[in-house]
Amino acid sequence: MLCKQVIMQGMAVGRAVDLTKLSGYSDLCQKLEEMFDIHGELGSTLKKWRVIFTDDEDDMMLVGDDPWE
Repeated sequence: MLCKQVIMQGMAVGRAVDLTKLSGYSDLCQKLEEMFDIHGELGSTLKKWRVIFTDDEDDMMLVGDDPWE
């Protein structure tokens, strides 16, 4: 199990997602849409939300900029 905390901007409480149950960034985005009840908003052309993460060097990265491992 590899759980990571995820936080949606504007929400006070973060949630945990188990990355070992996902097969890539598209699965992650789908899971986040379910968790935060924003169905279709991460994959739409409107790009209302963006998924970012902090890498091992504490740099902010957009999802997809780094290979899924």
